[in-house]
Amino acid sequence: MKFRVLALALVVAGASAAASAQVREGTFEISPFAGYLFGGEFERGSTSLFDFEVEADDDATFGLRVGYNLTDTFQMEFQASRTETEFTTEDDELFDPDDEQDFGDLTIDYFMGYGTFNFGRGRAVPYITVGAGVAVLDPDVPGTSAQKDTRFTGSIGIGVKTFINPHFGFRFDGRGYATSLGDRDGDDDFFCEDNDFFDDCDSDRTEWLTNGEISAGLIFAF
Repeated sequence: MKFRVLALALVVAGASAAASAQVREGTFEISPFAGYLFGGEFERGSTSLFDFEVEADDDATFGLRVGYNLTDTFQMEFQASRTETEFTTEDDELFDPDDEQDFGDLTIDYFMGYGTFNFGRGRAVPYITVGAGVAVLDPDVPGTSAQKDTRFTGSIGIGVKTFINPHFGFRFDGRGYATSLGDRDGDDDFFCEDNDFFDDCDSDRTEWLTNGEISAGLIFAF
């Protein structure tokens, strides 16, 4: 009899924990994370360092997200993250004996604010997130005096939060970034040279660095 009562109590406690293991209004969430950032391209002429197209190599990323749940479904969140990567050429050139070539280091720091929309009230809570902020691009290229630059960045992502209890869980996330590299005149030689696709070389063009990220992290909620 006592065993049955104890078992029943454990079941009730487990059900209660499952019911409460969700995003809760008025709580903070701290989420350290790590993952992988999928590079992106700097088109020819989009930087003052290179007169040819280069890529930001795929590399590891890490950071911290801090959020506050204004309601059970909406969260305001801040992210700071870093990726230490390199400038490279494409690694699939058919007749290039050296394949991928490195031209220097590039550190990308993102400082972003997000609005996150949570769906569901159980242990697993899927979400979408939309945000904006800045990317700090810090190049280190031998033989140049390149300096860091700060650029506007927009972002969108999806993910899921999985709670073990109301105060601890895991987070799995995928998101994309688009960083403005600034405008350049359409009559730029880099853009118009041998270009048969665009007929109007007098228009302005905005260059973007676009990349994607997948990550996993922890959730500490209080």
